[in-house]
Amino acid sequence: MIRFRSFRNQDPPRLAALWQSAALGPLAIQPMTTALLETAVFSKPYFDRHGLIVATDDDGTILGFAHAGFGPNLERTALDRSSGSIVMLVVPPHEQAGLVAAGLVESGRRYLHEHGATTVFAGGGPTLGGFYLGLYGGADLPGILDSSLAMQHSFQTLGFLEHERIVVARRSLVGFRSPIDRVQVAIRRSTQLTAIDEPDRRNWWEAALTAGICLRRYDLRARDTTVLATALFWDMQPMAAACGVAAAGLLDLQVVPERRREGLASYLLAEAMHDLGSEGISVVEAHAQASNTAATGLLTKLGYETTCLGTIYREPQVAVEPPQATTAAD
Repeated sequence: MIRFRSFRNQDPPRLAALWQSAALGPLAIQPMTTALLETAVFSKPYFDRHGLIVATDDDGTILGFAHAGFGPNLERTALDRSSGSIVMLVVPPHEQAGLVAAGLVESGRRYLHEHGATTVFAGGGPTLGGFYLGLYGGADLPGILDSSLAMQHSFQTLGFLEHERIVVARRSLVGFRSPIDRVQVAIRRSTQLTAIDEPDRRNWWEAALTAGICLRRYDLRARDTTVLATALFWDMQPMAAACGVAAAGLLDLQVVPERRREGLASYLLAEAMHDLGSEGISVVEAHAQASNTAATGLLTKLGYETTCLGTIYREPQVAVEPPQATTAAD
């Protein structure tokens, strides 16, 4: 009999071992440890043990787990419970894998709906859940990667629909030089660029999400010191260490609305990349929604190459009945 229950304090070592035995693809950190899970999952102030559902057999052996959670509100001051996501589904291959995955997904959906969600997604993103940054997907949370075939197959089988495709792109900084043209020269003459290590977090969500990782923010200011654009990077540990390269991930790139379409984003990103390269960073990674042609065009212009794609799914309008299983009371 397959049983489903909430997370318990003694689970982390077994969840780490389960992660290592699952086929999550090359952008899932290996080997997984309890310390990594503590930093990126359990220590988050919005972690709710009831959102991390564990599947076991009658002997208590863990067969898989799913993790459901909520993203931030527009002000980034609290959780928005109107929608949520099953951000992770880990089920190693075995004869009951399909039953386990279906039961875990249904348990995750039930948790999210019972806590106020009217829409349920599958896969993490910048505003969907806030777990596993640095452990899965690289620079940011990429939905469910194409390289995580079993995870994608589970949601597709259960009728989840494609909501958004995410592009994972990388650029080598070896020999990188900022492009020079008339627009870039004019921006350089009229602005100043400031790099800030370990900047103050701008809101509650950013503070909670990035706790324990090193940040660098680049501010592009007008001569009167007005901030025109910002780019936020993080030191991609431990993912970079596992790949044997010094890498930085782009977490956020913003231009004030009244100054968009003036080349500021291109200038800022290129100058930040040049600065990172001068300090020993050899690779920079960025994610973008495939439907955001401005973002993907900017990355292409600066020489980024797509290395993988991910998908954020949305639950079907009519719930798919899961296989019968027993749900534990806790």
